[in-house]
Amino acid sequence: MPYECKHCHHVHSTFHLSCPDCGRWNSLSSQSQRLNETDARPISLPKIRSSSVKRLKTRVKEVDKVLGGGFVPGSSVLLVGPPGVGKSTFVIQILEKMDVPSLYVTGEESVDQVKLRANRLKIHSKDIYLLFETNVNKIISHIEDIETHILVVDSIQTTYTDASDTLPGSSTQIRKCTYILRRAAQKKDFILVLIGQVTKDKTAAGPKLLEHAVDVVLYLEVPDEKSNNRLLFAKKNRFGSTVPKCVFSMGKMGLEFKNG
Repeated sequence: MPYECKHCHHVHSTFHLSCPDCGRWNSLSSQSQRLNETDARPISLPKIRSSSVKRLKTRVKEVDKVLGGGFVPGSSVLLVGPPGVGKSTFVIQILEKMDVPSLYVTGEESVDQVKLRANRLKIHSKDIYLLFETNVNKIISHIEDIETHILVVDSIQTTYTDASDTLPGSSTQIRKCTYILRRAAQKKDFILVLIGQVTKDKTAAGPKLLEHAVDVVLYLEVPDEKSNNRLLFAKKNRFGSTVPKCVFSMGKMGLEFKNG
């Protein structure tokens, strides 16, 4: 908050008992931030028009049910699960079914490795773009080039921003990267899907703020270690219920959905 001297009218970013410019004591007072024409203004509740959000369907009935009817443009989704559960496979298959321009950013595997998985799943969609990058600012720069509808970051623990000098995977980096990506999604109206890991107590790895920062938190789990079944459910959903669950099996050709 800026502080202005009532005598010399100089503005200072921090509070001082005496003005650093004129030397007068107890002359600084807090200054309200001046608004310009582009700033948002308060709107009376009855004057706000009700609008129906057009969701983007995954074209998988069970998954759409878990999401509350499909993805909401501009929203952020966190998909977490233990290593090897099939998070990356799940996402790339969903991208193929949705058939919209999508950017799949990988920070753990090379694009060649992701391509091998896509070949195994017989996915050859021209609308899925692959990118190996971990700098969030560079990731955002690529979005406008292909008019991305969906941005997938695999995984959020590998990303970093130059705004912090801590290592990728640290609480500070995860928090800052999530904020930057989420603000970009809201501004450009694309769907942000973050893939993350879980800890030993089956909670999302990283700062607890991560789950609070996103709109939807999806968990992908193995309900029975003796079977190939997978369970998908929402632990948090700002756009729908957390009751629906989706059960599917993981085979050689990827996911085989069941009604659940």
